[in-house]
Amino acid sequence: MLRMRRDSLSLFSLAGLMVVTAIGLGCSQQPVAVNGANVDATANSDTSKNAADAEQIPPKFIVGPIPQSILDVKTDGDFIYDTVKTITPEIDGYDDVLLEEDLGLAYVTGRDGWLWKVDLKKEKAEHFVDVPVMAAGIHRIHGEKTKVALSCSRSDRGNYPDGGDYPKSEKVGLYTLDLATKELTPLVTRVPNSADVSKPTVFATAKQERVRVDSLDDSNSRLLSICNDVAVSADGKRMYFTESYVADGATMGGAACLPPVVTLSTTGRLWMYDAEDQTVGLVANGYTFTDGILMDGDSSGIEETVLLTDNARYQIHRVHLAGPKAGESEVIWKDLPGLVDGMRRDSKGRIWVTIITNHGPQLPWVHANPEVKSFLMQHLPLLSMPPITSLLLLSPDASTPLWYTEHFQTRVNAIAAITPGKSGLYVANYSDKTPGLHRIDNPVD
Repeated sequence: MLRMRRDSLSLFSLAGLMVVTAIGLGCSQQPVAVNGANVDATANSDTSKNAADAEQIPPKFIVGPIPQSILDVKTDGDFIYDTVKTITPEIDGYDDVLLEEDLGLAYVTGRDGWLWKVDLKKEKAEHFVDVPVMAAGIHRIHGEKTKVALSCSRSDRGNYPDGGDYPKSEKVGLYTLDLATKELTPLVTRVPNSADVSKPTVFATAKQERVRVDSLDDSNSRLLSICNDVAVSADGKRMYFTESYVADGATMGGAACLPPVVTLSTTGRLWMYDAEDQTVGLVANGYTFTDGILMDGDSSGIEETVLLTDNARYQIHRVHLAGPKAGESEVIWKDLPGLVDGMRRDSKGRIWVTIITNHGPQLPWVHANPEVKSFLMQHLPLLSMPPITSLLLLSPDASTPLWYTEHFQTRVNAIAAITPGKSGLYVANYSDKTPGLHRIDNPVD
C-alpha cells in the first residue's frame, strides 16, 4: 500500500477537486466498484486515516479520452437493460459463472462464501459447496472431466450476511474443486517473498524462479493477499493467477482496496502454478491492480503470451513470456472507459471484457493532479463514479473493438465477468443490489 506524505493543498487544487467532485455528485454519486465489489467509501475511516499518512505523492498519471475505435462500435441504446433476463433471486452478489449447459446447470461463485448450483431449466438455485473465504474466478481445467480451478479471496463483507469475519482456517489462495465429489484441494496459499517494483516487470518463462509449494513457510514466503482470477493453460498443466494488490486485510472490494485505486501503487502481481512439479513462481509485478487474466494465442505448446488487465489504470497488457519480446509487458489498450475486470473468450475466440464501473471525470482529474490525493485519502466519501457498467467485445487477437455497450446500473449493478453460452451471455453481477442470475442476448453472430 502506497503511503502519502501530508501536503497542504493549494486553494486552486482544492477548488478543482471540489468542482470534479460536484460533477461526480451531479451524476448521482455511487459507491466505487472495484474488483467486482461495490465500495462504500465511508465504511472504514481507519483505513482512510492510515492511508493518508503519506511518505510521497505518487507521480502524475494522465488518462486520455476513450479510444475512438471503441466509441465507433458503441450501441445507441442500453442493450443490457433491453435484453436481460433474471432468474434465481436468492443469489445476491457473485463474481463468476461456470456453465454446464448440456446438463442444464450453472455454478456461481457467491459473495456469501458459497458456490451455488443453478438448475437452468427449473430456474432454481441451491448452496453447493462452502468454499474457503469466497470463490471469485471459476475455470475448467483442460483434460479434467469434473475438476475446476477456483481463485478464493476475502469479500469485504466476510463470510456471513452480517459481515462477520472468516474462520482463521480459511486461506486465500488457488484451489481445485471436484464437482462430482465436492473435494477441495489447496494448491497455493503462500507465495515466495518478492520485492515491490515501481513499474510493470515481467520474468520470462526461462528465467522464472519457481519454488515447490510444500517448501514455503514463514522464512521464505508470505500468505497471499488476494487470489483474484485464474487462467488455465491448454494442456491443463499451468495455472496463472492474479494477486491484485498486497496489503494486510486485503479484500475483494470495500475500503481496503481504495488506496491502490487512488494512489496507483504498484504491488499487483501475476503468479504461475505448475501442476507437474507443484511449484509456484512470480511471472510479473509492478502493476496497480491485476485483475482479469486470459490465455493468448494458439493452444499448441507452452504459451508465449497471456493477457492481463490492470484494473485501476484502465489498461490491458500483453505479457510476453517467451519469444522475441520475452520479458516485456506491452500495453495493448489504455484509456479504457473504467475499471477493467474479467476477460472471457467465446466459441469463436472473441474476447468479452467487462468494465465493472466506468471511471467518469473525477479520478482521471485526480490522477492528473496528484497533489490532491493526500486530501482525498482523508475524505474518501468524496470519491464517486458514474453509475455505469460496460461490456466490450474485442477480436480474438485483442486488436479490434467489435462491440461496446454501457448500462446505467439499474437491472445489473456491477458486471465482474461474462460467460458466453449457447443461450446468451451470462453476466456475473457482484452487487447484491440487483440479485439473481442474469443473462443477456448475444448481440453478435
